[in-house]
Amino acid sequence: MTQPTPPQQPAQNNPYAAAPGVPPQGAPQGPPQGAPYGAPEGAPQAYPGHPGGGPGAPAYTSPAIPALPSGGKLALGAVAALVTGLVAAVIYGLIMGKAEVEVGYAAVGVGALVGLVSGKVAGGNPVTAIIGAIVSLGAVYLGQLIGYSVSAADQTTLLGANFFEVLTGHFDIIQQVWSEELDLLTIAFIAFGGFAAFSVAKKVGQD
Repeated sequence: MTQPTPPQQPAQNNPYAAAPGVPPQGAPQGPPQGAPYGAPEGAPQAYPGHPGGGPGAPAYTSPAIPALPSGGKLALGAVAALVTGLVAAVIYGLIMGKAEVEVGYAAVGVGALVGLVSGKVAGGNPVTAIIGAIVSLGAVYLGQLIGYSVSAADQTTLLGANFFEVLTGHFDIIQQVWSEELDLLTIAFIAFGGFAAFSVAKKVGQD
């Protein structure tokens, strides 16, 4: 004869019964809500854009640096040409003054140096070659004036103790001496310097 099944006691009177909605003890626990599956509890959650954001998250990239406009590069090239021209003019003038003779290769070197620096800084802008040629013409001319000033400072101390004092204090005298000794060879040296600057700047900009 089958024994009657005793009625189940309500959960509220059974201290070992689990509360409604709570899994019994020993049952496998699922991952905590909001955390990725398999991540330990308490681990930081990944977010979009983070390197650990998963295959669907975009990779983090550094912000792009805006390129310098062509006009800005041209201005930088002009400034670089002026600075290089002044430095090259002083070197050319010192060589010419100490040697007491015009050095054609030095004039060409002034133009090539101006064209190289301006072309590297300004890039392939065709105006750069023109600016380099103009600056080189002035640099060779200034270098020749410095050469006369160096020679005058070495021969006498009446005009000044160094070439800078002679050039700035007696510019009219130095200019007059330069004009009196101006010949086709001097003009050719100045032209060679300008042509070298134009050619080098154009070639560097195309590379």
